Amino acid sequence: MDRPFESLYVGGGTPTLFPGELEEVLQRIPVTGERAIEVLPSHATPECLDRLAAMGFDAVSIGAQSFNDEVLRCLGRPYAAVRDARERFANVDVDLIVDVAWAKEQRLAKAFLEDVSACMEMGVDQVSTYPLMPFGKSHHDRRLEHAVLATATAIAEASGYERRSVWTLNRIGSAPYNSITRRRFLGMGAGSASLAGRDFFVNHFGVETYIADVVGVRLPIARRLHLGRWAGAAYDAFWQAYGGGLDFGMLRDSYGGAISAAGKGLALPPLMTGAATRRGEGIRLTRRGFGGYHDLERLVTYHFIEPLWAEILAEHLAEPGAGEGRASWVAEDKARRGRVWSIAERLLERPPC
Repeated sequence: MDRPFESLYVGGGTPTLFPGELEEVLQRIPVTGERAIEVLPSHATPECLDRLAAMGFDAVSIGAQSFNDEVLRCLGRPYAAVRDARERFANVDVDLIVDVAWAKEQRLAKAFLEDVSACMEMGVDQVSTYPLMPFGKSHHDRRLEHAVLATATAIAEASGYERRSVWTLNRIGSAPYNSITRRRFLGMGAGSASLAGRDFFVNHFGVETYIADVVGVRLPIARRLHLGRWAGAAYDAFWQAYGGGLDFGMLRDSYGGAISAAGKGLALPPLMTGAATRRGEGIRLTRRGFGGYHDLERLVTYHFIEPLWAEILAEHLAEPGAGEGRASWVAEDKARRGRVWSIAERLLERPPC
């Protein structure tokens, strides 16, 4: 490899079950910057965290989801070791689920906001406030969701935090913990994805299928979407805006003057309605803009991410021994499939390689 990677992100909770194998893989990947990993709360014992720190990880995301016992019973997940993680890592993110259906129940009305406050009292670097998006269902109380997130933002600002992206609250001065806003990335392992600028690749989700391709010296790619210049720029701009702003200079340098000019034109409505303000050679979302983008993110999830995810998970479900417990809730017949995804699929789909 001519150049080392600038950062490493290990997703999911499974790798922490096999620390020996994980350490062996890490020794083969040259990384100059941040090494980040997701850890399930039930895995985040002091011994596990110590071993991850010894491997060179300096950022960790704890999928706590909630610290409220009643909410945890609904989720079926324990929470653990956020304080232990703070003592061991330079950057700690805590994932919290926002479900306004729970908020409507009086006994749980303040659970999420209390969780936000608890994270900030512990001094975590980032709180990721993920709205619950049930697979195959789209009913939610949009106004209440906006109100809850606005209150969380107010709590954050009073505690020395700021809303740095659509779903994240960051301690002022801390580095962000992120994976989805990387402009280019290479995915390794079953279920991972890669973005090479104008092409988006998704690896096989089926572990057996993935292994068979690797053993057969074939690229383990299940789907390839050829974005091209315009769709590639749209993808890039979408995740830039998720991070709170848009840099037209970056669009010009990466995709040309025509695309930069188109971006400036599309930015006029947000600027005129107060959803964005000008900043340097770009724009920055306001509180109003973050709210609108939150709704846009939900639409993108429902109409693009969910149907793609359902299709590539189908092979995972079809493998021998899948059974009911293996992601059966994400079966294709339960996924939303509208015209938007069908058109995008026909326009962008290419043979894997």
